[in-house]
Amino acid sequence: MSSHSLRYFMGIDGLLAIVFGLLVVILPTDTAAIAAAIIGVMMVASGLFKIIHAIKNTALTGWNRTGASLLGFIYILAGLIIFINMHIASVSLFMVVGLMVGIAWLFEGVIQLSVVSRLADHQAWLTFSAVLHIVAGILLMASPLFGGALLWMWLGVSLIVLGVYRLLMFFRF
Repeated sequence: MSSHSLRYFMGIDGLLAIVFGLLVVILPTDTAAIAAAIIGVMMVASGLFKIIHAIKNTALTGWNRTGASLLGFIYILAGLIIFINMHIASVSLFMVVGLMVGIAWLFEGVIQLSVVSRLADHQAWLTFSAVLHIVAGILLMASPLFGGALLWMWLGVSLIVLGVYRLLMFFRF
């Protein structure tokens, strides 16, 4: 890829990041509903592919074919449930994001605390980081809806900052 092509790629990437970031910040519930809709479409498509695979795959027999088909129907049902009430689906998306990030931060903090004594350098900073991860993880799990919405907004702001950086690189590169 030439430097000229890379420059235009960075400019387009920066503009897209700013647009998506602004959409997330200005219309958080609408963008979450769009994300939930994308997940719903993916689940319905995946369910259809699982059912088709179960029907056409001659290696599957009996319970294997039934189980694969049932799994496909469950995927389709879950995808359709998303479309029944997009508001609940977007709120659920916030909650799932909040819970998953909270659990990840909690585990990361516990793991950091378990290895900090083995490290000679920067133990105070690593301990501080570990405690911060644990506290933030507990707070996110205590209020996953608020935490997920906050993380969604953080995503939007991060996209805007990244987009501005990319545009600056486009004009300076």
